[in-house]
Amino acid sequence: LIQVPWLESISWRELWLGSSPYSYYRPLWLTLWRVWGFVSGGLHPLGLHFLNLAVHFVAAWLTGLLAAAWIRSPSTSEGDAIPACLAAALFTVFPFSRQVVPWISSFSYPLVTALTLSVVLAYDRARGRESRSWLALSLALAGLAPLAHETGILAPVLVLLAEVAGGIQRRWPRLSWWPVLYLVLLGAELALRYVVWESDAFVHKLVPADLYRNAGYLIQGLVFPTAPLGQLASAWAGLDPVLALWLAALPALGLLIWGGLRRGRRVNLILSLGWFALAALPPLVTRKGIEESPRFLYVAAVGVALAWAAAMDGWLSRSSGRVKKLTGAALLILACVPAATFIRSGMELYRIGGESIRGAAAAATRAHRTRPILVVNLPMRLMPRNRIYPLGLEGVTPLPPLVTADELIYVQTGIHTAAEAVAFGIVVQDAPLDYDYRLFGRSVGWEELADAIRRSGVVYLARYEPEHIRLVEAGSGDVTGAIPPGEPLARFEDRVALLDATHACEEDGRIRLTTYWQVEAAVETDTTVFAHLTGPDGALLAQADGYPLLGMLPFWLWEPGQVVRDVRYFAPVTAGEYTVKLGMWELATGEHWPATGYRDGAVPLAISCP
Repeated sequence: LIQVPWLESISWRELWLGSSPYSYYRPLWLTLWRVWGFVSGGLHPLGLHFLNLAVHFVAAWLTGLLAAAWIRSPSTSEGDAIPACLAAALFTVFPFSRQVVPWISSFSYPLVTALTLSVVLAYDRARGRESRSWLALSLALAGLAPLAHETGILAPVLVLLAEVAGGIQRRWPRLSWWPVLYLVLLGAELALRYVVWESDAFVHKLVPADLYRNAGYLIQGLVFPTAPLGQLASAWAGLDPVLALWLAALPALGLLIWGGLRRGRRVNLILSLGWFALAALPPLVTRKGIEESPRFLYVAAVGVALAWAAAMDGWLSRSSGRVKKLTGAALLILACVPAATFIRSGMELYRIGGESIRGAAAAATRAHRTRPILVVNLPMRLMPRNRIYPLGLEGVTPLPPLVTADELIYVQTGIHTAAEAVAFGIVVQDAPLDYDYRLFGRSVGWEELADAIRRSGVVYLARYEPEHIRLVEAGSGDVTGAIPPGEPLARFEDRVALLDATHACEEDGRIRLTTYWQVEAAVETDTTVFAHLTGPDGALLAQADGYPLLGMLPFWLWEPGQVVRDVRYFAPVTAGEYTVKLGMWELATGEHWPATGYRDGAVPLAISCP
């Protein structure tokens, strides 16, 4: 939501010689975005999400190829398809990739992972065939990887690790001098990054408690198939989450190492755990609270998948044929079900949050060329009430805090200055929900909200329900001149006039009541509106009481002469004839304000729903 408008506004020179809005230097990622925009007709959400998903699966496929090349039984010179499938599947459903794949701005993570895997695979092919063409390809990809993401600097180091591991495994007859070329390339990449990328905004000073917490989260990623046991122990026994995690992790690490060392697989274990350690070390020592940003584990997930695939293959080494395949499938299911459940729950939260985002985009499109809409209480973060893993952010962030409503609407619709968003917790109506939430936008009080309402056109309020977040139209804060001159339907206390009222029967059975009010003189008491829906026999069927604009604009905040369009909703009813009794009353005393021409202070409005 921030990178797309920025990328559309800069030149090619600025793209390659400067940093992004977040001070990153990742020009290859942004170049691919720009090229994709030219090919697909623009940087639209659907196409950018497709890129993330496609490159994620490319990275998973390459992880499987690496497993096929390196995880071998001692009795055969060729890889086995079972560890390849295990590694690819484990990488695909690695739970802490849940933040990377849906976030289009995290495209650099799957991109750099695919490039780094390609570097190692091409080098392996070059060494096996003594091919300088494959070597040149590997070097070229190693040069590109850091331009996608700074983690790509590790590619030359991983080549050196592969060379050493291959020598131990006798994969090739002798060690090569080729890794020297990668070390030279590494030096050039570090020099370029020092010159171009001068920001240290993302390097934090960590205390021992930060390192301990970071280490716990990294270990959780390494033992993710068994990490849910730590959460169960934490919930049932009331243990500290970090302690519970370590209690579950230590036996799992033992099993992982034992399985990886069986029957000569120690070299595979060296490569996989070395990959994990190299990719996990930078965020471990430089980032505070990496558990809130699980995308930092994406590259390390390759090592995790390789380690578990090697261990599982070791456990299966005494089996053969159909038994081995069935046992491998059972192990894969046991390892992947908690992770898949975790991913599925996150996608459900994204679906819930996405409803309100798409609703805001549609509303801004309808209001195009008029005043910007005001959206109140969009979701910034959604969190499930029940956890699966002991540590980390288990929720999703549909709208990061640095984003503005204008950027949100522009990326969705291409319309500028079409919306404003604020958070106003006073009007939140809590219902029994399976999730918690934090509100998006600057937090405002009554007076600030009233000013924002007057600046805007149509006002919308996000309503939180168990399976949906609906954007509900509340009305308009100032529609002076929208009602032709004439006598109002009623006057209350010679201060507030009811100018007009209409209704609509919606498809779900709700009755939508739209009224126009004008404050003719300042209202100094805390007065609100009652709206009662009655049947033909006069029995009360539903109420829609409260301040105008779904409780967001009390009369004491109105300016004299201001005209407001207020929208209220009654609970669903069947087809028939109804009456709405509309009036005003004081909250402190409960007294109804008298309405000119109506004895009981209630204006009857006939409602007919076919």
